[in-house]
Amino acid sequence: MAQPGTSTRAGRFGRSLRSIASGAIPVLAGLMLASALHQSDFVERLHNLVFDQYQRWSPRIWTDELPVRVADIDDTSLDRIGQWPWPRQKLAQLTDKLAQAGAAAIVFDALFSEEDQYSPKQMLSRLPDIPERDALAKAMGEQNLIDSDPLAKAFETAQVVAAVALTNLPMQTQPETKASFVVLGDDPAKALPHFDNMILPLQSLRDAAKGLGVINYVPDGDQIVRRAPIAFSVGKPGQMKLAPSLGVEALRVAFQTMTPILKSTNASGEISYGAHAAVVSAKIGDAVIPTEADGNVRIRFAGSQDGRRIPAWRILNGEVDADEIAGRIILIGSSANALADLRATPLESVVPGVDIHAEFLEHALSGAQLVRLDWAWAVEALAVLVGGLLISLIVALLSPVASAAATIAVVGGGAWASWLAFSRAELLFDPIIPGATWLAAYATATIGVFRRTMRERYEVRAAFSRYLSPVVVEQLAADPSKLRLGGESRHVTILFSDVRGFTARSETMTGAGVVQFLNALHTPLTGCVLREGGTIDKYIGDGLMAFWNAPLDVADHANAACRAALAMAAAVPAIDQRLAAEAAAAGHAHIPVRIGIGLNTGDAFVGNMGSEQRFDYSIVGDPVNVAARLESATKEFGVTVIVSETTRAAATDFLFVDLGSAGLKGKSSAVKVFALHDAKSAADVSWSEFEALHQRVLDAAQGDRRHLAEAIREAEGHVLGDRYGAFYRRLMDSAAPEIEDAEFSPGGS
Repeated sequence: MAQPGTSTRAGRFGRSLRSIASGAIPVLAGLMLASALHQSDFVERLHNLVFDQYQRWSPRIWTDELPVRVADIDDTSLDRIGQWPWPRQKLAQLTDKLAQAGAAAIVFDALFSEEDQYSPKQMLSRLPDIPERDALAKAMGEQNLIDSDPLAKAFETAQVVAAVALTNLPMQTQPETKASFVVLGDDPAKALPHFDNMILPLQSLRDAAKGLGVINYVPDGDQIVRRAPIAFSVGKPGQMKLAPSLGVEALRVAFQTMTPILKSTNASGEISYGAHAAVVSAKIGDAVIPTEADGNVRIRFAGSQDGRRIPAWRILNGEVDADEIAGRIILIGSSANALADLRATPLESVVPGVDIHAEFLEHALSGAQLVRLDWAWAVEALAVLVGGLLISLIVALLSPVASAAATIAVVGGGAWASWLAFSRAELLFDPIIPGATWLAAYATATIGVFRRTMRERYEVRAAFSRYLSPVVVEQLAADPSKLRLGGESRHVTILFSDVRGFTARSETMTGAGVVQFLNALHTPLTGCVLREGGTIDKYIGDGLMAFWNAPLDVADHANAACRAALAMAAAVPAIDQRLAAEAAAAGHAHIPVRIGIGLNTGDAFVGNMGSEQRFDYSIVGDPVNVAARLESATKEFGVTVIVSETTRAAATDFLFVDLGSAGLKGKSSAVKVFALHDAKSAADVSWSEFEALHQRVLDAAQGDRRHLAEAIREAEGHVLGDRYGAFYRRLMDSAAPEIEDAEFSPGGS
């Protein structure tokens, strides 16, 4: 037989494994989902919801020391100078003003792919074909006014970056760049955003410009610009060129370098793990910019800043301090609503497009490192696995309230770790999929525990409703952990009861009559046991076996057993009266019903016993055997309830009558036994008188037995002594030969 508690530990371990297994289902599903969808639009949108909120909580700090400014063609500038597009002469003046103030780079966020409508050549083309036009054209040609471009001349004397646009429309032009990338590692062309063709500015402008940068944005599916490409691949397969973005070209010109460096997988210190080539970072002059795999830089936005913008009209009027321009990258763009160059960012729903180029430059020059690493999804998958299994274990081991609190702590800890990674290290880790998976693991494991609890409660009710009172059954069902199904050693009080003369009675009855008699007897007697919190072990024909303090604790189990025994004895007259009436009605002789009850208290082993096919919750041990022998001894001693010395000592609420010692079958020495008399609260004031008289009887039986008869007469004459007449007669009968020998011996009195 298993040791006490062994099967309990095994059961708990099994339940824990089942909880972990049930919680692991959503964990594994989450892992597969994360692996399958980690690059999907749906998951990316979930990520963006979180990462955008992080930026709103903690935007990049902007200072006026950052070397980036926007020469803003704002509404006021349009009012003062005229509608857009401005004459190239005016833009040339703006360029000259910025160059003279010492701008490190002048970047046009505008595409000059068409002739200036205000140029002399375009003005002549709109005149009627008359002789005067030819004369005017000749005069202007001699002065080099027709083919001259003032903006191109301004470009020649300044550090200007002109904009190009990419398209997939068929075009005759060939891609053209000023920058010459140095690539370290795998060819990044397939990883970068790709376009087939390039829309270039006029030849004179691109020849004069120091840099050509791509003006295109790559917004996400929700049309919010979160990232800026480092470079693009342009052209047909086999003829592709790398074209820098407008921001990268601005940095290259400002740092006066010809060779931006792109670092990709399989470069020194970079591993591709068998994946396609991916961009890792870009180095332009002093700026090192981490990128995501597709060459995009996730911008840490600072939001719109008044100090970043300088109205273009003020620059043209010479009203700007040179310190605001010298050594800085100046972006020329427009915030005017009428020009509709508006975009959305994580921080703002509407911003001028030029601000996004400015944000990228500030991000790069301030040393911001915001990036979602290529292997971030692997970290998140590991978090899904470890956190999900941890929560499943928590649900298996802790109470519902504690497991809910622990789950909230784990989910909150994951969100906090994600926030710390952003705020402290500018790394982006998703807390949503791990958190959702952990909650799913908690819900699944909790449902599993709930279903097992309901099943256990049903099993407990089914198994114990025959043995225990409904109140006790509900307590066990509410907390099955109180029941150690594998068995355990318990300090219990055991009760045996039996009907006197049942064999002779059954000989005169039919089988149906025997069943009817037993049901009529056991129903009220069982109720007496259950009302006192006892457990019915079994029915043995006309006998009944019960015990207290298992499976639930009963603090005063000896007193409870004594109360049940007295209640059973008190119920017998009513049972006998009913059976006598039934016998009389049927014309049968009635045999009076009498029972005997034995009680013993001690340590016994309690648990489910039997076979795998059939078992019962029962109790075994020497205290059980003693209780059964005490019940048999009631016939010999002529009393209804006999208890052992251990029960008498434990049942402090009751009065007992000492019956001396008895030799019990299976015991090597005599055992002290006592008759259960009554509850102390119900005792007559004359109890002490009877106790003294009874003690005289015991003293006489053990000493000079010649005085035994007199002592018995006095005890029996007491109001409480009548019920012990059979016991006294037993003492008298056992002492009779000795008394006779003493009376007729020589010298006897």
